[in-house]
Amino acid sequence: MKRFYSQNIQQNFIYLENDEAQHCSKVLRCKINDIVEVLDGKGKMYEGTISSIQKQEVLIQIQEIKKQETAQKNKLSIAICPTKNPARLEWFLEKATEIGIDSIFPIISKRTEKQNIKFERLQHIIVSAAKQSGQLHFPILHPLQPLETLLSTANFSQKFIAHCETEKQHLKDIYTPNKEVLVLIGPEGDFTSDEIKNALNKNYQPISLGNSILRVETAGVVACVTIQNINHNL
Repeated sequence: MKRFYSQNIQQNFIYLENDEAQHCSKVLRCKINDIVEVLDGKGKMYEGTISSIQKQEVLIQIQEIKKQETAQKNKLSIAICPTKNPARLEWFLEKATEIGIDSIFPIISKRTEKQNIKFERLQHIIVSAAKQSGQLHFPILHPLQPLETLLSTANFSQKFIAHCETEKQHLKDIYTPNKEVLVLIGPEGDFTSDEIKNALNKNYQPISLGNSILRVETAGVVACVTIQNINHNL
């Protein structure tokens, strides 16, 4: 069934606007009376019937709430440095959204080569991946910020930093199931020794993600899979 995203829900109707409306009418060529699904990104999947199609707006009459999650099940947040090749960060966001993640914090560290991100494009990738995978809660993409700012402000019950220095416990052996967790993933070239020390002073625990030296985006996905496997297999 064709699936869309909207937070414009009024009484018994859902309004698709702008890009979603054009995707519905022009790309997928939906017609009046077609039955579709709509995600609100906050825990609900609706099923409804298209009742009106206009150039910049599609009106859908709600038939039922098909699925609902009252609480966010994804306990994981990832802080990750933008990659020199933007496509690699985009790939990470897509896969992390499909796997299930609560929020993503793009960060700039001393060795981060890419100093900016295309926020709207990344947000679009998240929405597309969530629609495709049927994630009821869409992950939050936070604004790009310095690592130092995140270290000073992030408030999580568990905080980990993945880096390549010294021997460390694997994430799977140190994570406490079903607890909110933030994992820091460094840039190509890793965090500096000073950044690692600063994180440890802020009560971040050092972790390993395996024996291999992973690319930035691969490390992010491994962290997502590790946490979700632990929480879902309880």
